[in-house]
Amino acid sequence: MKTGLMWVTAGITLAFMGFSANAQQTTADGDLVVERAWTQATDADNSSAAIYFTLRNTGQATIDLIGARTQRASIEVLHKTEFDTTGTARMSAVPELRGALGETLKLEPGGMHVMLIDLEMPLVEGETLPLRLEFYDGDDITIDVPILAADANGPQE
Repeated sequence: MKTGLMWVTAGITLAFMGFSANAQQTTADGDLVVERAWTQATDADNSSAAIYFTLRNTGQATIDLIGARTQRASIEVLHKTEFDTTGTARMSAVPELRGALGETLKLEPGGMHVMLIDLEMPLVEGETLPLRLEFYDGDDITIDVPILAADANGPQE
């Protein structure tokens, strides 16, 4: 009986994790929707992590994401990954991400992302990471970022 209950509990937990990763979060004025936020679990030897999500501009003006903040890292940077002619990946900081009216910005592996540097403690699979997204117009939002397995490629559909 205990084994059956354990499997039911595990199934509910996994279902909730998938729902959390696919959940939408919206700014107070409804002008911006954040979807599919996620990051990967880390271990004690890894002091950095990348966060991915989709931003949809549903408002009447351009949006400018100018930063991100969390209490779990010393440094948070908007980053992009670019590949040179030899196929070598290089990351560099960007000052902002701009989204025109109706535009969708995808932060994903191999492209734009939020980089967390000098994590204070490992990110544990199954937990969530609060992340405050800061916009030029002051319409900031704190999102809950699900922490997926270390080898995850994103939230399940």
